[in-house]
Amino acid sequence: MKTVYFHINGKINGCATANTPEDEPYAEMGAAPGETIAWVDGPPIGGNTQDTHYFVGDVLTERPEMPCAADRLTAAWCNPGGEITADKLVTISGIPTGATVSVRGGSDTVMDGTYEFGSEMVGYHEIVVELFPYKPKRFQVLVG
Repeated sequence: MKTVYFHINGKINGCATANTPEDEPYAEMGAAPGETIAWVDGPPIGGNTQDTHYFVGDVLTERPEMPCAADRLTAAWCNPGGEITADKLVTISGIPTGATVSVRGGSDTVMDGTYEFGSEMVGYHEIVVELFPYKPKRFQVLVG
């Protein structure tokens, strides 16, 4: 059995399997325009391959972990109109240049490796840091 993966610049968009060499042309038909085709011996990797792997050249490779970290996962409530000081914020550092940070439906591009978060809304907030080929990293921050 072989598995064909469809990808653009290493990012996997999907896959199909071929049990015999005769099946291979039909499996390749699943590729969309602009996608690169890469064959790998064996069945598809279990789980959601797009989330866990990518291609470096024609080698199927596990995606690396996002290298950032938060200094803490709790933040002080920021009074509307009040002073926001560093001791009230959560700082995420080590973010690769160009990564997108998403919070509550909004997003920012990080260019200096650091993202600071504070909120006037009490409760849990999910912060997601993303940049391919890294796996997205999620932080659950409690504001209270």
